[in-house]
Amino acid sequence: MGLPLSGPQSVLRGVRFNCRCDDSSSVIRLTALSRSIWEATPGWLIEPAAVVTAFGGATALLFVLSLLYWLDERRSTATVVSYAFVALAVVILLKAAIGVGRPPASVRSIPLANDPYGFPSGHAVAAVVVYGGLATVRDRLDDARVVAAVALAVTLVALSRVVLGLHYLGDVLVGAALGAVVLGACWRFVGRRPGRGFLVAGVVAVGAVLVTGGSSESILAFGGSAGGAVGSRWIDAASGLRSRLDGAILAAVGVPYALVLDRAGEAVAPPLAAVVYAALVAGILLLPVAVDRLPLSADRTAGA
Repeated sequence: MGLPLSGPQSVLRGVRFNCRCDDSSSVIRLTALSRSIWEATPGWLIEPAAVVTAFGGATALLFVLSLLYWLDERRSTATVVSYAFVALAVVILLKAAIGVGRPPASVRSIPLANDPYGFPSGHAVAAVVVYGGLATVRDRLDDARVVAAVALAVTLVALSRVVLGLHYLGDVLVGAALGAVVLGACWRFVGRRPGRGFLVAGVVAVGAVLVTGGSSESILAFGGSAGGAVGSRWIDAASGLRSRLDGAILAAVGVPYALVLDRAGEAVAPPLAAVVYAALVAGILLLPVAVDRLPLSADRTAGA
């Protein structure tokens, strides 16, 4: 299914720009260069860019990290999830505090989520923290291929935001730099302790809730951090993935669970949404413990 576009692509690149930016903001955000990129981008590139940009968004990263957690290294992945919630809370707080808007609606190629602020780019921050975090926590930074893959992923996600007209080039460059700072701070002060990471994220998320007046994203950050702090206490209670059956059960149960609660969190009022998001993250972390307790677990290794 094609992704929805906002207006004819052939007309998009010839629009006028009505950004009300002062000179210093224009320099920092690189508005002139961003205009050149918008004008030079062919229409056929919009849909591929919309697919790429999803991999810096909360929903796609939720499912990517969930599958990695269920099917691969659990403690390292849970640690990166906690880093992601720290980054989310920091970005929400900074965006609201700075209060700088996005490019004009006339240059956006896809519908915009309910987030009026564009500086810094949350997708760029998330790409650095999540993909860079996986390489860092798993001690893969000495592998040139892994580092190149992370750099490519971050670059593609960041540029997709500019191509789609959702950010100026300066927004994503500052976002990538901020992501590196957040990742470095998390690695220094949290290390491989996801419980501590979720607690840090929760503290920052409280500030985000207060500053934004309880925006949907700040509620996600707070609820998810609370659920992660609870669920992370039992990360090591389940044995590792012992068979294909284990993996099949985890994916078959976990993906619908995450999908339903993710949608439910968007549909309910903020106080209840925090509970839903807490249950979402805690459930993702605790699912392997529940599957490990199934009666068939004793025989699954032999049958795999």
